[in-house]
Amino acid sequence: MSPLIWVWVCCVGFGAGWVRGYAGFGFSVLCMAGLTWSVSPSLVVPVIVVLEMTASVLMWRGSVASADRSWLKTIVWGNLLTVPIGMAMLLFLPSQPLRVVVALFLLIAAIALRFVVRSNLEDTPLLRRLCGAGSGLLNGIAASGGVVAALTMTASGMPSARLRATMILYLLFADALVISAMVLATWLDLPINNSLIDGNSLKLGIALGIPMALGIYMGQHFFHRAVSVDFRQFVLNLLMVMSSLSLLLIVLR
Repeated sequence: MSPLIWVWVCCVGFGAGWVRGYAGFGFSVLCMAGLTWSVSPSLVVPVIVVLEMTASVLMWRGSVASADRSWLKTIVWGNLLTVPIGMAMLLFLPSQPLRVVVALFLLIAAIALRFVVRSNLEDTPLLRRLCGAGSGLLNGIAASGGVVAALTMTASGMPSARLRATMILYLLFADALVISAMVLATWLDLPINNSLIDGNSLKLGIALGIPMALGIYMGQHFFHRAVSVDFRQFVLNLLMVMSSLSLLLIVLR
């Protein structure tokens, strides 16, 4: 890759890292949107997964005490139960239209929460179970479970610090699950398009990872200075951007 592309990679890593540090999520989608135009997706995807896991590890200590463990437990169990169902749906339904429908639904939901709906959903065990099942299902279909979880917790009026911490720990679980699947697929020598790591992966990981760590540090600093209203608006704006980018990436693939 040319020097200009490497500079761009560093900028993407810093920007996506800042968003991850501030909001607790969003790194993967922003990196995919920023990099797949100039870097092969088969190289980008495994590197982003490993860096997403690294970001979760960097941020998890400060999140354990603040996370809503009831929400987290329900979402994790929901994912374990419904991710396989979402993946199985791809075997029987056309994947491209299905993913477009998912992305459109998430975009409409984010817009509604940002500009239309003014009252919070009641935080009930049923809402949490539906969130866990829905996030797992969409993780299996289109790797969009994080957007569902963030949307639902935002709609329930969860305080910003608790929402952010819960998302960080949820993504730590989701990233560990994806990496375990990648390792298993490599160990079993399954016909997958992505190798876990090679020389180019290491270079890309360093070019993304160091700016990411700096971005996370600065994003966390800004979060501690933010007020809850600003954070809620930022999260909903981010969810709209993520849904739009996901839809664009699906259509253009």
